[in-house]
Amino acid sequence: MANPIVRTRKGLLLLESPDSPAQRTAEKRRIRKHQVLNAIRLYGPIARVDVARKLGFNLPTVSGLVDELVAEGLALESAPKKTAIGRRPIPVSLNPHAACVLGVDLGKIVTIGLLMNLGGTVLGRMESNTPSFSSPQEQGEWVRQFVREFLQSHAETIPPLAGVGVALPGFIYRPERAERHLTPEVEAIQSRLHEDLDIPIIVDNDAQMMALGTLWFGNETDLKTFCILNIGYGIGMGTVIDRAVYSGFYGHAGEIGHIPLGEPGLPCYCGGHSCLENTASGSGIERMAREMGLVHGNKVLSVFDIADLARQSDPKALEIWQKFSQALARGIGTIITLFNPEAVILAGRFTRCADVFFDATMEHLRQTTFPALLEETTIKVSDLKENAGPLGTCASVLHHIFYASHIPAEAVV
Repeated sequence: MANPIVRTRKGLLLLESPDSPAQRTAEKRRIRKHQVLNAIRLYGPIARVDVARKLGFNLPTVSGLVDELVAEGLALESAPKKTAIGRRPIPVSLNPHAACVLGVDLGKIVTIGLLMNLGGTVLGRMESNTPSFSSPQEQGEWVRQFVREFLQSHAETIPPLAGVGVALPGFIYRPERAERHLTPEVEAIQSRLHEDLDIPIIVDNDAQMMALGTLWFGNETDLKTFCILNIGYGIGMGTVIDRAVYSGFYGHAGEIGHIPLGEPGLPCYCGGHSCLENTASGSGIERMAREMGLVHGNKVLSVFDIADLARQSDPKALEIWQKFSQALARGIGTIITLFNPEAVILAGRFTRCADVFFDATMEHLRQTTFPALLEETTIKVSDLKENAGPLGTCASVLHHIFYASHIPAEAVV
């Protein structure tokens, strides 16, 4: 990597798995430093003594770690306020401009990139139509070019880049469970991006990143357990249990699109049949439109076109959205029965059409779901709507900076 396309800041993410006792001791101290940084992010401006109280650490340890964070430019000291009894302790705050992160939400139809500083402020956005890919290598190269173009357009104005998060639809193996190989798409994207960037590249399932984005940036700050449905070209689910994203043993939790809750007997590319995704998704809407002859010349109408027709009371469009709503209600009802979440949140590209399907979905739910469970579950469209995914890709990097919950305990004990 002779000519990096932007300045980078290496070593900011908590990713390492130490091998020796000495490394474990150093890693424990590093984790504590990032816990202190997160407390400063959450509560700053805050005095060292108050950080120590919130974290339960001793004051000398916190003072030393804060001094390091200030020296590294990650925290900023401000002038203490004067009072009648003297000078108050020096407060510290997060320096949001110490670094930035990049997120790429690779959708079937549209790819969205976001640049964000450490304080969560969006510094740039880029959107591009997603082409069809003939191989993981072709996909990886396209993502590389997308990232190069995006970064080069902001290279003079952004802080050093600390990490990249990429969201993909479908099955993504967790690295610690992929003993034989990484998911080919993950390997291709990471290898291509590492040709230009010497920083961590995190690739994960889009619905699970969407759940993380909701935790970080949504209005659901009081929710502890919820499920979020990504309604795009397909349909997937992210699950949050006790404020942590649940990914499953291999990383495949939430593939609700391949539960047989869709049109009975209809074959699916997964090898099964009657899958929810074949009806309650953008691809399902387009399939039904083709079958019912809703076309414009030789071109199938888009999901948004079919929603517009439904708003104009077109009978075929209304029937399509009615089938969509019935299937979506079966999916939500299954989620409620299995997980008993506080909320089921709808997000993704096609929640723009919620005015066409939400009321009908709720009516079907009331007819088919156990009333006591339904009554205690909030069902709503995300305030982030289709931005939950792109925000989640940035959140995946920020999470690795400010939290250590993804590091197994045995790695540092």
